[in-house]
Amino acid sequence: MSAFAIAPTFLSDFTHLTPDVQLSTLAVMRAYQAGERPDLESVTDAADPRVRIVGIAPDWSGVVVPAPADDDREGEDEDPGTHPETRYRLLTVLPHEEALRFARRLLPMGPEIVPLGPAGPIDPRPSGPPELAGALRAPFRQWQVTLHPDQHRITEAHYNGAVQITGGPGTGKTVIALHRAAHLAERDAAAHPEDHRESVLLTTYNRALAQSLADRLDQLLPDPDVRARVRVATIDGLARSVVQAHGVPPRLIGKDELARRWRAVAMADGLPFSGRFLVDEWEQVILAKGLDLLPEYIRCERSGRVQHLAPEHRRQVWETIRRYVGAMRVEGLWSYPQLAAEAARVLGRSGPLFRHAVVDEAQDLHPAQWRMVRAAVPEGPDDLFIVGDPHQRVSDNRVSLASLGINVRGRGHRLRVSYRVTQEILDWSMPILGRRAALGMDDDADTLAGYRSLLRGPAPVVRGCADRAEELTALGDWVRVWLEAGVDPTEIAVAGRNHWVVRGIAKELTARGIPTAPLEESGDAEAVRVGTMHRLKGQEFRCVALVGVSDHLLPPKAAIESADGDQVALEHAFQQERTLLFTACTRARDALYVSHVGRPSRLITEVR
Repeated sequence: MSAFAIAPTFLSDFTHLTPDVQLSTLAVMRAYQAGERPDLESVTDAADPRVRIVGIAPDWSGVVVPAPADDDREGEDEDPGTHPETRYRLLTVLPHEEALRFARRLLPMGPEIVPLGPAGPIDPRPSGPPELAGALRAPFRQWQVTLHPDQHRITEAHYNGAVQITGGPGTGKTVIALHRAAHLAERDAAAHPEDHRESVLLTTYNRALAQSLADRLDQLLPDPDVRARVRVATIDGLARSVVQAHGVPPRLIGKDELARRWRAVAMADGLPFSGRFLVDEWEQVILAKGLDLLPEYIRCERSGRVQHLAPEHRRQVWETIRRYVGAMRVEGLWSYPQLAAEAARVLGRSGPLFRHAVVDEAQDLHPAQWRMVRAAVPEGPDDLFIVGDPHQRVSDNRVSLASLGINVRGRGHRLRVSYRVTQEILDWSMPILGRRAALGMDDDADTLAGYRSLLRGPAPVVRGCADRAEELTALGDWVRVWLEAGVDPTEIAVAGRNHWVVRGIAKELTARGIPTAPLEESGDAEAVRVGTMHRLKGQEFRCVALVGVSDHLLPPKAAIESADGDQVALEHAFQQERTLLFTACTRARDALYVSHVGRPSRLITEVR
């Protein structure tokens, strides 16, 4: 049976082909794997008489030569197409006339190849500096806990107080947080051998990342006594557990649902404020600043809130919000920031729970959640280890740590070198942000100036499709290429902006016999991870495909409508969508694939 192989340089060339030529190339590759034998055209006056041309698409051809394993057999001049077990290598795909010129110049000693499919997998790992060579060759599970050699000093240092680590995607922030938590647990076990309580809090923004952190921490801390000293929890899970331990289990309500409820009652009351405005004013001003009295609200600076409110209007807003919150209390409903504020009050009375806290994805925590963290850990040496990136903020939260009594001045590290995302992915993704600086948590502007990667790999692939069916078919082909290239299914993630897109992805892959599992699912199930872009936050994969990056889906209509015509809220909604897409793109270490139907999202076109 015929087998097929490609030169490693072709992987990069392939990404620059047009989508229709890419699909035609994949079809020819699959035909070879199935034992079919497309016609091979000899090349007149070729330097190597064994070189052949294979038709790929109208006016496009591939340059084919025998694989090295066949080069030493007897009868070197025989037609490679006559041998029943010939193995071929595809060197390049070019317009037909260019392919002929390339083939004529090709010398017998062509580039070394790595086989694809039955002949052995291609290893599409990126290239990197010598100090990372071993880690890049290691299993991806081991890579996920690999710390750059230069970063050990950060995780093992002794600090006189809180410390903040910031950096762009791929700089190793989450791995630093993991190693710091492990180091603190080991140090605590040595200092307090008789005290086995949870002394280190490792907290983050969402459940999927918290579960991933817990799984990786198991690798770093095989000793069960030391591992038991670290509690891994979401920030909302911590708040719920604190409040629940001191009263009735809370019923939580999300911001969007709350905005819909308040919109309806505001309209019924004839108020000139939208539901979204009222919720934002409550969460981003009143709860964020911990305001308990009307005079405090009238006098406060409403930082980040563009719409001006005169004192008489503030009084009306205050009374309205107080009435609506009272109705929530009757129903037993809590918003997430409100729950954190209550947890902070509880901890203020009962006392701290931990000796140390490590906070990952810190840029998305609400000020009320920071007050809870501050109350959960006594102030002192090595108390708070804060890790985040303001450029990956997907919430409306704006935090000044100093205003919350958390001083990180002189104890901050800015990471500017990425070693977990290729430069090609960064170059393509960074314009999505559409801004030069972000507001950091220490009141300073945070920029990506000087940010670069140590890894090099293929450029991201952007695939435009005529309709939804074509988009899903192209996705299935691409995932199959990754799998045949030797990428483990657990190292591939496919995501869409909403659950409707995600359901289509799962159905397509399942129909092709490719097992899938939710992005948030833990364990080692041999399946491609599938979920929404939000679920990608904080995670890491070798290959990522983003589907439905179309102008009619991203930004989603619901996000625009939820602004209720509030221009400030609308701008925030667009910036959140830019950040979400940027974050999703940079979850890939090796390869990124993006597809859309019709016009691509304005988020990837308006800045290019």
